[in-house]
Amino acid sequence: MELILNVSFSEVAIYGICTMFLCLVLHSFFLSLTIKMQLKFLAAFPSAEGLALIMPPILIATFFFVISSFIQIMFWCGLLMAFGTFANINDALYFSATTYTTLGTGKHVLVAPFRMLEPLEAATGMLVVGLNTAVLFSIFHKTMKKNSNMDEFLS
Repeated sequence: MELILNVSFSEVAIYGICTMFLCLVLHSFFLSLTIKMQLKFLAAFPSAEGLALIMPPILIATFFFVISSFIQIMFWCGLLMAFGTFANINDALYFSATTYTTLGTGKHVLVAPFRMLEPLEAATGMLVVGLNTAVLFSIFHKTMKKNSNMDEFLS
C-alpha cells in the first residue's frame, strides 16, 4: 500500500478526532449495554450471594469491554491502513494495539503528518480504561450494597 503524502496535518487531525469520537460513541454503547446486563442479572437472580453475585456481572462487563476495545483498535488500524502508513495489516494492528493500550513499544514510528494519530489513539485508550474502571467499581459497589453479608465474604 502506498503512503498518502499529499494530506495535510489538519486533515489527519480531523480524521483522527472523528475516529476518536466514533470510538467513544461505540464504547458508550457498550457501557450502556453493560449496565443494562447488570440490571437484568440482578433482577433475574435476586437471591444470588457471595461469589455468585460478584463474578457474573464482572465477567460480563469485562467481556463487553474487551470486545469494545478490540473494535476500536480495528477502527484505528483501518484508518492507518487507509492512509497507507503500513504495508500490511499485521503491522498496523500491532501498532494500533500497542498505541491504544499506551504500551508504545517504539517498534514502528509514524511519519509526519500522521504522527498526530498516535496521541489521539492513546488518549482514546486511556479514556476507555478510565471509564471501564469506573463502571467496574460501580458494579462492585452496587453488589456490595445489595448483599449485607459481603463484609463476611471478603474477610
